[in-house]
Amino acid sequence: MSIKTDSFLSSLQRSFEEINAADPLKGMRAKAWDHFLELGLPDKQDDAFQYVPLRRLYELELQPSVRQFEAVGPYPECRGSFLVFVNGYYSPELSDISQLPKKVIALPFCEAMKSYGPFLQSGWSQALKEERDPFAILNLAIHSQGLFFYVPPHVKIEAPIQALFLTTEKNILAPARAQIFLGTQAEVQWISTVTGEGLHQTLLDVVLEPGASFTQTSLSNAEFHLNFLRSTLKRDSRLRYLGLANTGLSRHSLESILQGENTDVLLQGLWHLKNEAQIHTHVRVEHAAPHARSLQKFKGVLENRAQSSFAGKIYVHPHAEKTEAYQLNQNLLLSPGAIAQAKPNLEIFNPDVKASHGATMSQVDEEQLFYLQSRGLSAEEAGRLLVQGFIQEMLDQIPHPFLRQHYV
Repeated sequence: MSIKTDSFLSSLQRSFEEINAADPLKGMRAKAWDHFLELGLPDKQDDAFQYVPLRRLYELELQPSVRQFEAVGPYPECRGSFLVFVNGYYSPELSDISQLPKKVIALPFCEAMKSYGPFLQSGWSQALKEERDPFAILNLAIHSQGLFFYVPPHVKIEAPIQALFLTTEKNILAPARAQIFLGTQAEVQWISTVTGEGLHQTLLDVVLEPGASFTQTSLSNAEFHLNFLRSTLKRDSRLRYLGLANTGLSRHSLESILQGENTDVLLQGLWHLKNEAQIHTHVRVEHAAPHARSLQKFKGVLENRAQSSFAGKIYVHPHAEKTEAYQLNQNLLLSPGAIAQAKPNLEIFNPDVKASHGATMSQVDEEQLFYLQSRGLSAEEAGRLLVQGFIQEMLDQIPHPFLRQHYV
């Protein structure tokens, strides 16, 4: 049975027309909208969306994004270094970057175009040319008020930067976008916190100049969340990503292009889902230069009728010799109704490569459970301890102790 998308598409059309009516980026938005219409909304025939419950998404009665700002607070550790998006709009009024180095630039797109237009235009043109995901192109067309974030060469920001993505109303459409450029040898630790009942659509487009380092931790508590990370790495640069989720319906599309030699990418995820929560992860890592390294590692715990899917690809170009690329998805199913799907994939066109991929589906080990109970633990305590042992490796990867406390 086909999925009806007319109402959903009409709401997107209204959002595009409203945001594009008097916008300085209308030319770019129009091209992105036309490209989105060419691609069309995905359906179950699209491999990247095979397991996503698109019907639940398309049946939403979406409301256009609105400016509705009110005071919010970041993690205490991020005071003076936080950025706020409300219903998709980047709000300089609610943000506070007073503790960041003065050379750091954080501007709405409309202001950034005056001085940094070439940076932005280059990124948008590349997205229009190369982006394959319809929802990512849609974000380019209907994002509300985006953020341009620039860190000059050799600037190392010690404090973590928190980006808060908030919604104020149920079913509101909240398309947020940030273009992040790190100069040579620059360093940033970034925390994305996503919460609210609307349809969040967050996209970070990250460009790392030689030797730059970007670490992102994403914590999603949203009811509906479409999350995108697009990253381009030049020589000797490094990217670290960790996604955390416990609730709602979310899809995470992560893509990294390793353009320079000696680049290093680590993409990780952890989820513990209950009831009918779902998470779907789609990863593509493209090795386009020699002597580069990548690791994908995702772990999930599923209870009740929760579902997850993982589709990961490692693509190694013919000239990318001495590549090291690894991929692993592990799932722990605690209920008969829990479902996990995994599709790891390698495409390698160079013989001088070290690479592997794998996926596991398991249940709580009955022998381990019996052993713990024989030592005086109840069945519930023993089960909780085994689950903790399964996810502890990933919890240890959370870079900030205060964030680990909020997640656990």
